Amino acid sequence: MGFLLAGLSGALMAGQGAINALLGRRIGMGFMLLGVYGGGLAASGVLAAVLAQRPPALGRAGPYIWVTGPVGVAITLLVASAVPRLGMVRATTSIVVAQLLAAGAIDAFGLFGVPREAVGLARLLGVGCLGLGAYLLLRR
Repeated sequence: MGFLLAGLSGALMAGQGAINALLGRRIGMGFMLLGVYGGGLAASGVLAAVLAQRPPALGRAGPYIWVTGPVGVAITLLVASAVPRLGMVRATTSIVVAQLLAAGAIDAFGLFGVPREAVGLARLLGVGCLGLGAYLLLRR
């Protein structure tokens, strides 16, 4: 089930990146961001009301609660800016490579409460193969 959820999120990210790039060109990046996060706020409010049993103690979240929103805005803006310059395949390939490198560091050092995972030969070979695939996709 986890792979299905991850795969679905990847497909949605690709579609959202293309739509946001289109909106950025049509109405400007600032208004695209306002639409994305205004709609996201409304959807999040509905989900919070439906899924939450009681209001959380937001103090337990620490500074992460204030970092994640601006990081999301930066990601959306960067993706929407990269897609028209690179195309979907090159932009997505670059994003995935960067995600893998960051995820590997997060796993290896156990950052942000993620359980620490040793980097073994199989993982390094897998990343190497993905790197070769990325090279083939990114070269002109």
